[in-house]
Amino acid sequence: MNKKLKTLALLAGFIILMAAIPALAGNAPTTAEKMVGMQNMCEETASARAERQNEKSLYERLGGYDKIYKLATEIARRHYINESIKHMFVGVDKEMLIKHVADFVAAGTGGTATYSGRDMPSTHAHLKLTDADFLSAGNDIVNSMTTLGYGQNEIDEFVCILVSLKDQVVFN
Repeated sequence: MNKKLKTLALLAGFIILMAAIPALAGNAPTTAEKMVGMQNMCEETASARAERQNEKSLYERLGGYDKIYKLATEIARRHYINESIKHMFVGVDKEMLIKHVADFVAAGTGGTATYSGRDMPSTHAHLKLTDADFLSAGNDIVNSMTTLGYGQNEIDEFVCILVSLKDQVVFN
């Protein structure tokens, strides 16, 4: 292994260790604290997000329908293997889920797609989602967006859309 790779590997290990220390010390934020943190971030960035949306829709910045479909595919892939929530997808038609998610996201971010699925409360009520489930699914979404090369602004805007919909999917 060359010196540059060794240095990068050591740095990555150090970053992982530093990230784990608060959790090991019992200082990891609770689910409730994480939810409040996301809500605060969304409130604090509302005007900047609105400015970006006025300049160019999130739909356009996500790359249009084909890239949103690719994002929905990656999200579904992660949900189906996520140990915390995969049980919720047993028996769910993956292709139909991907199409509904892509249409929902495209329609909700400024595109011309039409969403023809059920409303959010009807779709999610039987799942009895918790805030922890919401965060787990949201983590899949953030990781999918990161993997596909989306920028932090687009990720934050997407997260804020999810936060705005939380009360339509989590009923506890």
